[in-house]
Amino acid sequence: MLARKIILAVVVLIALIALWFYRAPIEATLRWLGNYNAVIVSIREYGLWGPAILFLLFILQVFFAFIPGQALMISSGILYGFVDGFFLTWTSLVVGGQIAFWLSRKLGRPFAEKWIAPNTLERWDKSAAGQGIAFYVITLVMPLVPNDAMCYVAGLGSMSSKRFLLANMLGRGIASLLTVTVGANLMEIPSLLWIFVVGFVILGIAGWIFVRRMQKVNKSTD
Repeated sequence: MLARKIILAVVVLIALIALWFYRAPIEATLRWLGNYNAVIVSIREYGLWGPAILFLLFILQVFFAFIPGQALMISSGILYGFVDGFFLTWTSLVVGGQIAFWLSRKLGRPFAEKWIAPNTLERWDKSAAGQGIAFYVITLVMPLVPNDAMCYVAGLGSMSSKRFLLANMLGRGIASLLTVTVGANLMEIPSLLWIFVVGFVILGIAGWIFVRRMQKVNKSTD
């Protein structure tokens, strides 16, 4: 027992030292991720490797909350247009969501709590209890809902992997359709884009109502 504590202390100390020495590039990376214009310029410089890097970033954002998923989705539309941008965004988000679902199912709550705040998991666990595919489709699209966290919630619940895959594909597909369309048409602002902007506003209002209702449900079950 003492040996494990010593090893853990040494590992933590090494990690802290590494963070200190590499703090400058880490800070620069975080600033880069927060600026979608910088992301676009950098990915363009990688040429044929750009889609692979964006694919990896989409998967990582399911695990690391500081990576801005929405900015990446819009960047995908700007960089690769609607068709290619949509396919890249959709497939990578689905893959990332399924990985989070599978790991949570196999490794349980201790693993999920490393990536998602325990109170968030607990709150949405209650909301998701007994819910089906439609619930997860909605929560994977709605603003103000921790979309990526729902992959972990589903993994900790009783939903089968096939049913979640369907919900994941539908929910991520709708979200990708909306955001990539905005990115692909950002410079033109056609009438179709305004339809999607209005759609975002409606989704935002609906998401707020949905979250409020879930909060009431959680309070009533406490």
